[in-house]
Amino acid sequence: MAKVLAISSQTVFGPVGNSAAVPALQAEGHEVLALPTILLSFHPGHGAPSGQRTPAPLMQEMIEKLEKLGALKNCNAVMTGYFADAGQVKVVAQAIAHIKKQNSNCVVLVDPVIGDDGALYVSQTVAEAIRHHLVPLATIATPNAFELSWLTGKDVSDEKSATEAASHLGLAETLITSVLSGDELATLLVAEGHKQLYKAKRLAQVPHGTGDFLSGLYLAHRLKHLPAEAFHRAMAQLEAAIARSSGSSVLHITG
Repeated sequence: MAKVLAISSQTVFGPVGNSAAVPALQAEGHEVLALPTILLSFHPGHGAPSGQRTPAPLMQEMIEKLEKLGALKNCNAVMTGYFADAGQVKVVAQAIAHIKKQNSNCVVLVDPVIGDDGALYVSQTVAEAIRHHLVPLATIATPNAFELSWLTGKDVSDEKSATEAASHLGLAETLITSVLSGDELATLLVAEGHKQLYKAKRLAQVPHGTGDFLSGLYLAHRLKHLPAEAFHRAMAQLEAAIARSSGSSVLHITG
């Protein structure tokens, strides 16, 4: 199986960020090195959390220590999610570039966690750092509709516009969530010149963490399967998790 460096937020309660993505990767047998950008008691959607971000210099020191130990040797994939400041993004971009020099086949999945519902929920500097430093290194990106629109400067209002915006992003694979499709929401995979579509009923309330979990699921399966099969498996597992979580304020990623 693969060795994956996963860099995102971590929560004590409620799976979001690495707390959602890492179990998805581990369930498929992958070895995961999880580096938190911030540690929170819970997602801010539950109220004001307690926590602390990982300073960029400390992240760089930790990555250097891992490299010296040989822990990053033969790293097959890197996955990034939430960042607390732009300095973290630059440190991680440098680390990814170094890893790709050692292994040109390393898969890089960038989940550009920058906003939703028409607005950024990170600072402009963080969002711009992700767009300028991380997205160009990506093999796969997993933005929601707003994030894809912000990254490309293109309107994303339906399936057609989402597909066109994905082409402007210029990556091998782009998995787009939360795309409006009538009274449903669509998830699109644009890969290898082909498009796959999954539609689901729009729910009034869905627990936080579904995007993080889907990114982890897709990468977990993509490291073993072609894009179409990875997408099919990931969406089936996400659908099951959402069904299990009905009526709950947190995502139940295991049954």
